[in-house]
Amino acid sequence: SEILHRKYTITKALLYKADRSSVDRISQQIYKLEAEQKRLDEDAVVFNRIQDQLKLSPAYKKMLEVGARMESEARSGQLEDNTTDSEFSDISFEEFLEQEKKDTFWQRNKKLRSCTT
Repeated sequence: SEILHRKYTITKALLYKADRSSVDRISQQIYKLEAEQKRLDEDAVVFNRIQDQLKLSPAYKKMLEVGARMESEARSGQLEDNTTDSEFSDISFEEFLEQEKKDTFWQRNKKLRSCTT
């Protein structure tokens, strides 16, 4: 009887400790997951704000226009190599380089350098 009682007490203590450590482990995991969820929510807010700002930018609108135009050209079968702008379509590389050298951006920033080959 005493052996059974001792065995019962030891088993009960082991089970209680096992349950307790399991509960502690699970609550720590829940805490970590909740913290991760909070960080993800904050990141989602930042991402959505940046995405909204991007959608309002002129560059994004221009990109959508170009994409829509390319899709319509592809559907109509007129997709050709139209990578150059219309203002540069009949200009040689040397003429283009000459125009770039005269550009005020390069003069203002003193970035104009001659290339030696």
